[in-house]
Amino acid sequence: MENNQNHIIQTVAAVMTDSFRDDPGSMAMMEGIKEPEELFMAHTLLHSMHAFQTKSLRILDDDPRGFLIGYDSVHENKFLERKLYLKIIMKTISCLGLKNMKRMLSNMQKVGKVLNLSWYKEHIKGRHYRLKVIAVDKALRGSGAFRRLITPVLEYADQNQIPVVLETHNLSNVGLYEHFGFTLVKTITHPCTEIKQYCMIRYPEEVKIMQRA
Repeated sequence: MENNQNHIIQTVAAVMTDSFRDDPGSMAMMEGIKEPEELFMAHTLLHSMHAFQTKSLRILDDDPRGFLIGYDSVHENKFLERKLYLKIIMKTISCLGLKNMKRMLSNMQKVGKVLNLSWYKEHIKGRHYRLKVIAVDKALRGSGAFRRLITPVLEYADQNQIPVVLETHNLSNVGLYEHFGFTLVKTITHPCTEIKQYCMIRYPEEVKIMQRA
């Protein structure tokens, strides 16, 4: 059982690292950092362990090479979220030397200008589903894996009549999510960085029908 848990966490972390290494937000955060691979993998391991422990990790057909991380806001644990980010900070300090740490802090300050996880409060109140990560190993792409991962979440949201919210820093993801009914409602920009945060919402089917009526 423990070996299987470790296998899932390690595989999820590896796929997450490969999928988001070239993401604009990740690249901006790691800009100028010497040998960032170790730090990036350490971060994804922490995220993977957290998702597994909080039951916010959904595996594709028992294959951790495809996964989704997300949760209904009624199950959100802010204490554990703060604990995760504290672990990330401590791991970052332990992995980086003084010079790299200074550069990381500078990068974080710039990216932080467009990083806002509370943007959705301008558009919706109350219960919602937060979609944090979907990643699929290159070997599974083109197999319908993404659709099989996201469809149960959208069905769950429709059944409970709650919106799904997400943010991405990759413009190419916007069209993909629009295909699944998401709408780009806000783009966060700042003059000090080229990074943009694209904020998207998918409203439940019943609400969308009422909006069109």
